[in-house]
Amino acid sequence: MTEPLYPHPILVVDDDPDIREALRDILDDAGYNVVLAFHGQMALELLGSIGQPCLVLLDWMMPVMDGAQFLHLLRQNPLYDAVTVILCTASGRDVPPGAQGLLRKPFELDELLAAVAAACG
Repeated sequence: MTEPLYPHPILVVDDDPDIREALRDILDDAGYNVVLAFHGQMALELLGSIGQPCLVLLDWMMPVMDGAQFLHLLRQNPLYDAVTVILCTASGRDVPPGAQGLLRKPFELDELLAAVAAACG
């Protein structure tokens, strides 16, 4: 495996294993460093070890800790209050306060890569 082109990781937070793996494969192939979490609580725990992510791709409906709870706690921490968060959801909701974008599932590959490039360079 080659070194990622982008030093800061992308944190993918989604309870669906197929979506997590697909996102990791796509983003790995594009040169990004990807870290996976199954729910919001796991994502918060990972933040301490992965450093500042350039982006969080966040599912909204998850067990243990949902996207709303995760986003609220992320924005309370000054270390992560400027991290770009893009909500990835099949629900009809709008972009919640604290998030910078929305990808509706199922989303197009080009749409995903454009959003990631805008956040991570």
